[in-house]
Amino acid sequence: MGRSLFHKLLASYLIIILVTLSVVGLMFSELFTNYYFKAKEQELITKGQEVSRILAGYINEGIPFPAIDLALMALDRSLNARAFVIDNSGQIVATTAGRFAPRGMFLDADEASQVLQGKVVSWRGFNPRFNQVMVSAAVPIQVDNQTIGALILNTSVVDITPAIAVVRRFIIYAAVATVILAMVIGYYLSKSISHPLRRISQATKAMSQGNFAQRIEVTSQDEVGQLARNFNELAQALDDTISALKLEKDKVENVLKNMAEGVLAVDHQGRIIMANAQAARTLGFKDQEFKGRLLAELTSFSEIDELFADVLREKQALTAEFKLPNHRFILAHVSLLQENGETFGAVAVLQDITGLRRLEELRRDFVANVSHELRTPLTSIQAFVEALLDGLVEDPATQSKYLKVIHDETLRLKRLIHDLLDLSLIESGKAKWQVMPVNLKEITVRVLEKLMPQIEEKALEIKTEITEELPPALGNIDRIEQVLINLVHNAIQFTPKGGRIEISGSACRDEIRVSVADTGEGIPEEDLPYIWDRFHKVDKSRARGSGGTGLGLAIVKHIVEAHGGRVEVESEPGKGSTFTFYLPQVK
Repeated sequence: MGRSLFHKLLASYLIIILVTLSVVGLMFSELFTNYYFKAKEQELITKGQEVSRILAGYINEGIPFPAIDLALMALDRSLNARAFVIDNSGQIVATTAGRFAPRGMFLDADEASQVLQGKVVSWRGFNPRFNQVMVSAAVPIQVDNQTIGALILNTSVVDITPAIAVVRRFIIYAAVATVILAMVIGYYLSKSISHPLRRISQATKAMSQGNFAQRIEVTSQDEVGQLARNFNELAQALDDTISALKLEKDKVENVLKNMAEGVLAVDHQGRIIMANAQAARTLGFKDQEFKGRLLAELTSFSEIDELFADVLREKQALTAEFKLPNHRFILAHVSLLQENGETFGAVAVLQDITGLRRLEELRRDFVANVSHELRTPLTSIQAFVEALLDGLVEDPATQSKYLKVIHDETLRLKRLIHDLLDLSLIESGKAKWQVMPVNLKEITVRVLEKLMPQIEEKALEIKTEITEELPPALGNIDRIEQVLINLVHNAIQFTPKGGRIEISGSACRDEIRVSVADTGEGIPEEDLPYIWDRFHKVDKSRARGSGGTGLGLAIVKHIVEAHGGRVEVESEPGKGSTFTFYLPQVK
């Protein structure tokens, strides 16, 4: 992992400051040293020019060079420099050192040439004669505008060195103080830049994990502050966009989840992209983690997979109807999924049309049953009428018998038509009933009185457990009586002679519960779901013989449900049946 921006900025600041201070310190030190040496050289030149004029006067007056030694020795202390006089051949002829002065050439040829030409020469460096660094100046001595020699002044820089050292120490101290101050300033400056950037980095990482509520505190008006403001605006825009997308996604998911139809989408390889719960239940997905898996692996119903393959191959929408292994009917409409003209999969809407097929079947059965129920009595009536018209029956007793059969079949047709009209009216919701408190005890007594001849004919035992204390139910008296008549009449029909019928009632929460139980043959389990359907007969031959239309229980169910109640049935073959209905209780 690389160094942080904070350390890089701080190190950069310190390196720049150290380099700058080093360069400035060296330049300043060198400048001060040069200035000091230049000032010393200028001082020597000025003094040398003054002394050279004096010496020129001595020489012009004829004073010999040895005598000049004494003069130079006298000037040595005031000059604060060692002085040498050379002739025009470059030989030392006089010095402040007197007779102990070194002799011979003092200047090199080039310097001697310049001085003897009347030029002032100065230099500094290590002087082997004195074994130390010296500042020197050579001034020509002229008599009558003729250069006859030169005055050379040498002064030691020993007294300059401490001053330069002091200056350099001052520079070092100033540099150290500057570096410390720069470190403090650089630290806070680096932190002011790196801290917002670090905060932005942390915020972007949190945003990458789905937390778009991140905001950066703006603490400056510079570019970093502007960056923080831009980040906050971006985060707000992203938060709003993601929230809107999530809201739309939730809406779509809720729509798909609550759709009655199944929705299934696959990619071009047949792998599942999306499937709602209805599609999973319809196709029998056992594993909830079906996304990304092949459709053929998850369902044993291969026809739907083949339909997807046909759509992807032919590049057009297709519709097909299937019958599932669980006897359900599915209508599948499959369309292509396309983006920018490219097909990347297909989506299917799976509509469960089992109810429609069941309704069509019921409609066919209804037509067949009505036709059958109408044909049987009409055939009988036609046959007996034709026999009477043809004069085939002359016996009055036989004629009376035929006429009774015709009358019974006519009554049967009337009951059938009455029940059909009654059921149609109830189902249409157009029936207007006057609703009031109903005393079930009184209704039960009236029903038993009306059906007493049939009860006595089969010697049935009737037991009622509806007391006067039973709270009244809310309903229409005539319709509730019709319900009880149908249920008790069915119990009488299917209970053998000497059997027992029990009518009971009780209050259950906000409802009144009424049951009619018999000791008949019972109803097979496979017929129980369909006994409330029109024309459904458990024993068709017996029902027809007893004059039943197969509409009684359907009428019971619709009347009770129209009152806001419900119906139930319990039965066991050989042990009888119990029909129960619930009505709202008067509050």
